[in-house]
Amino acid sequence: MTNGSLNSYRFSFWIPLFAGLLILVPIFIWSGFISLAKIDGFLVLVLLLLAMRNWFALARTNNKRVERVQLTANDLFLLQQIIPSYKKWSNSDQRILVDQIGLFLAEVRFDGVWTPKNQFTIALAVTLATWDLGYINKQHWVLCASENDTYYIAQDPTAILNAPVFASSAQSLSALLDSESVLALKKVIQGL
Repeated sequence: MTNGSLNSYRFSFWIPLFAGLLILVPIFIWSGFISLAKIDGFLVLVLLLLAMRNWFALARTNNKRVERVQLTANDLFLLQQIIPSYKKWSNSDQRILVDQIGLFLAEVRFDGVWTPKNQFTIALAVTLATWDLGYINKQHWVLCASENDTYYIAQDPTAILNAPVFASSAQSLSALLDSESVLALKKVIQGL
């Protein structure tokens, strides 16, 4: 979480502050100042929330974490055009697919001439190719467009892939996972 930069979190300031305020709570109670103990406890809570918000913001900045792209209604309509059986999937599979596509679009850099539909179709294919593998960090991936609807991943420029085409007859998730374009992409991704 700290990425080697403990000084930027200013723990040396926050920890003694919390320790001092927490020590005051039993002292105030023992002295009979119950209202001051309550105010002190409330102050500890507010300061802790403020510190945690600051720490998480710093962690996000230091680790260069990107937020996933939220798919719009147009994106979901495009997804239903590409995979007509999408609405028949379970809610959990639909949510996983949408989240993974959003992460892919946020992390990957596209080089060359890409249409939004091509980017979305590639995102769908990569999500299906990595379905059983779990999350893979793709922030270092660069997808390069080639001629004739082909592309390659910059880390392996010899593996030229065709733009994925999904058969409209594929009614289930398992049929899509076994499609030719997804299996070819899966082979390349496992070789990275």
